[in-house]
Amino acid sequence: MLLVLFITLTVFAFDPFAPVRSEGPPLVFELELPDFQLSSTQSEITIPSSSVSRVLINVLNPAADSIDYGAIKTSINGIASATIAEVVAGVRGKIVKLDLQRLPGFQFANGRNTVEVWAENRRGRDYYTSFIIKTATENWNDDATYKFFPSPNAKNEVPPKVVLIEPARAVELSPGTDSATVSIKGIASATTTNIVRVSVDGRDLALKAVPKTKTRELTRLSVTETNMAFETTIQVNTNTSQIVIEAEDKLGSRTQVFVPVLSENRSPRPVLGRKYALIIGVSRYQNNGSGIKNLEFADADARALYEFLQKSEAGKFSRDNMLLLANEDATTARIREALTSFVSRAEANDVLLIFFAGHGAADPNAPRSYYLITHDTIYEDMSQTAISMTELRRYVDSNVKSKQLIFLLDACHSAGVSTRGVRSLDNNLAHLRLRKLYEAKGRAIITSSDVDEVSNESVEWGNGHGVFTYYLLEGLKGDADENRDRLVTLGELFRYVSHKVQDATARKQTPQKMIDNEDLALAIAYQP
Repeated sequence: MLLVLFITLTVFAFDPFAPVRSEGPPLVFELELPDFQLSSTQSEITIPSSSVSRVLINVLNPAADSIDYGAIKTSINGIASATIAEVVAGVRGKIVKLDLQRLPGFQFANGRNTVEVWAENRRGRDYYTSFIIKTATENWNDDATYKFFPSPNAKNEVPPKVVLIEPARAVELSPGTDSATVSIKGIASATTTNIVRVSVDGRDLALKAVPKTKTRELTRLSVTETNMAFETTIQVNTNTSQIVIEAEDKLGSRTQVFVPVLSENRSPRPVLGRKYALIIGVSRYQNNGSGIKNLEFADADARALYEFLQKSEAGKFSRDNMLLLANEDATTARIREALTSFVSRAEANDVLLIFFAGHGAADPNAPRSYYLITHDTIYEDMSQTAISMTELRRYVDSNVKSKQLIFLLDACHSAGVSTRGVRSLDNNLAHLRLRKLYEAKGRAIITSSDVDEVSNESVEWGNGHGVFTYYLLEGLKGDADENRDRLVTLGELFRYVSHKVQDATARKQTPQKMIDNEDLALAIAYQP
């Protein structure tokens, strides 16, 4: 019936974990974005919007002289981009031309985007780097679709920002009803100009200036921007598929927000079969003095989930069907054994939950390879003493019999000594490496943060948790039950955790998802 595979991957930022990059002299790679007349060798840049048609990557001399044309590879947001790439000679070396409009699936998203490039010269030396391209535009509401239309006269200006306060999620008609009145309330803002128009389904609304005070809504905007509030109500029925909100600024740039209207009664799907759980948490590392620092709350997160899953509201996992590996028990050998023998006990209709809390890192000798760091991992010999993403996929494909997979990637811990710790891993691309695990039907991945974001932990969350794990537990206990049907679905859980984590971190940590089974019921809320 179901395999629920929760992987909590902790990513930690300190110098020994930073992959060897090619920024140091001589420079090897340079990124160009012709749409914005921008070029950079920095690992992170910000652009006004996601309206990018071409990406150029310059492979620079002298390194380019010894790199053949066919030895240069690229990817966009974790997807190999050879089908849209052309490598040509350039004045300063070689140029990789990426046409993002050639095929679907390569267009930039709102928020953060990743461009990776690697090459091998004729002597077998590898070169690699990754660029994070942030857009000033974002999908401010998780369930809505945002589209941006920069004016030709304002190519390098940020289009209007639109934050919906109501509805905060997709509109769902109640079972047995044909229509409903929907309240529309939000804020439109412009950075360097004024908002001149906001419409809902083509009808212009009255606008009201918002004072520059810190309200809950304005935490998603900037108090230096021009913020205009709008409010109305509209009628929707079973023939309404979406609500369209559009904002336009004085320069003529437009932003459209599409809010889905769902008239189908989507009942939560219960979990059937037996329930198994493999819970792994590593805070103490055998080789902590040689490149791997101990953590604060990874084992606490694992133990908290282990205890909660045995309660009635969490489905009452039998302790006989659970395996907890914490700290010294979470060695590479023990984890490999568990991923072989223990996970295979779950049959096709059973539930298997796997939770991993600990360090995740790129191999310093091969930055493209990412690993789960175990209690006895040797930093200098990561390829032999840690568990790679490729190895993890092999274990899943070979030993897991359950039909659906859900991966939870939680980068939530820190080895900092301050009240609130943060951590990151040189662009934090680990969750992109898990995309391959999502290719099979029924699988899902949730990550606690986006690329190039630190993830937070602190004693303020449950006396010592990562912020993501803390709200994960609170959501499963019932707080995520949006429609009060006493069931917490995967979709409800993600929306709850996403909103709470963003609010708690001032939107500096943004959970991500790739889910196709949001109606799966994970927990029972509000037990009598």
